[in-house]
Amino acid sequence: MILELHAKNFALFEDIDIEFSDKMNVITGESGSGKSLFLSILKSLLGEKNEFLTEKSEVESRFLINGEEFVINLKISPSRMSARLNGEMITLADLKNHVGGWMDIHNQGISQILKDPKNHTNFVDIFSSGIQEQLKKYRILYNRYVEISKFIKTNESTNPETEIENISQEISNIEKFLISDEEYNVIRDEYKRQSGIVDILKMIKETEYLVWGENGIEPILGLVLKDVKEMEKIDKHLPFLKMIEEIKASLMDLKKNFTDYANSLEFDQEKLYDLEEKINQIEKLKRKYGPRLSDVNERLEELKKRYEQLNEVNIRLKNVREDFADLTDQMKQIALEIKQMRGLAAEALVKRINENLEDLSMQNAHISFIQKETDFTQNGKDQIEFTGSMNLGMPETSVSKIASGGEISRLYLAIESSISGNLPISTLVFDEIETGIGPRTSDVVATKMKEISKNTQVIVITHMPQIAAVADRHFKVQKYQSNGSTYSTINEINGKERHAEIKEMFGKMPNQ
Repeated sequence: MILELHAKNFALFEDIDIEFSDKMNVITGESGSGKSLFLSILKSLLGEKNEFLTEKSEVESRFLINGEEFVINLKISPSRMSARLNGEMITLADLKNHVGGWMDIHNQGISQILKDPKNHTNFVDIFSSGIQEQLKKYRILYNRYVEISKFIKTNESTNPETEIENISQEISNIEKFLISDEEYNVIRDEYKRQSGIVDILKMIKETEYLVWGENGIEPILGLVLKDVKEMEKIDKHLPFLKMIEEIKASLMDLKKNFTDYANSLEFDQEKLYDLEEKINQIEKLKRKYGPRLSDVNERLEELKKRYEQLNEVNIRLKNVREDFADLTDQMKQIALEIKQMRGLAAEALVKRINENLEDLSMQNAHISFIQKETDFTQNGKDQIEFTGSMNLGMPETSVSKIASGGEISRLYLAIESSISGNLPISTLVFDEIETGIGPRTSDVVATKMKEISKNTQVIVITHMPQIAAVADRHFKVQKYQSNGSTYSTINEINGKERHAEIKEMFGKMPNQ
């Protein structure tokens, strides 16, 4: 409900400061005194701009919603409007969403509550306690349904099975070739040795030719030795004969070692190719995940963790799909029961609404409903939409399109009275509700409004004394001139002043 309203420089209103009753409040005043302008102040709380503003205005209101206070501050100029909620800047769309959920204004055109067919369903559900009980059970399942649907949608869009397969292949490719730095050094040394064996064998043959070939060192040394021995026959004291013989013997030993070494070299072409392939694959891993083998190993661990996570998600996804099917079956069953109960409740509710419409001098008005199948929502799998006609001979259509002015206000009264004041709104504002009705109907309207105000705050702008007489607080709008300018004021009236106002209203009631 709205507790307080303050406004400055709002067109003719220089300064407004009023407190509302949490029950029934009435606004009265002469025609042209500023009642419609006051309604514009309330509309500004829903983000509606006023075309008559010529200077900067300020509006502040305090609401009490479910025990929590909310303060709305507006700054309005002819060209723009800004809003704050509890001191925080909000958009006009947010302002409308917040206040629109707290306060509904009925004047020209359809009310925001009746404009949305979803609220028609809520009216029916409020009317039937049995539906509300079923909805409690259904919504427990529905919340789980939404949670699972979101989980399935999120994880199916990432295609975990395909990712698991890809990661598994990637892990396999890494593990197939990944080794330690020490092992890699051994492989590279062996590759270097294997790839050099052909060169070694070639160099051995060249060495053998140079040393033991036809013109090699060893044959020449043999000739030298022969000459030296001839020289020994002449001089038995030659100092180098033994040395030459030792060199020749060393060359024979060297030849044997060369031969043994050459025989020990086993060149394996397949082994060389295998080593080369391993090195190429390891270098690819280093280029892709490195530059170091330790980096490749870190990536492998990350992939393994991701694989485990995806595997867990995939297992959960399979289990969830099974649970989802069971959950859907349960929801369908309860939703079908709700649908059946809702259809019966809607019949009873529209019957009562039509009776109330007749009480409100709308004998030619008739309300009916249609029940539509929907997808799963928090309200089940069906939706009620009120239809009807406000005048004799008019085709039946959606309620959101048929009523205007006083008609919609009285229709809303009829609905509110039918569901015993349990509408999903805390404040109702009525204007022009007396259009086209006489004193007797005004008594009925006043009675129903008073009944409504027991559960919902009511603010009504009226010329009807019957309505003003039952209000808990009475505010009067007056116009005056000062220093060549016109102003309006609104003040609460009590006692003799209120009595005089209501008496004057009776005296000025038009003939109906």
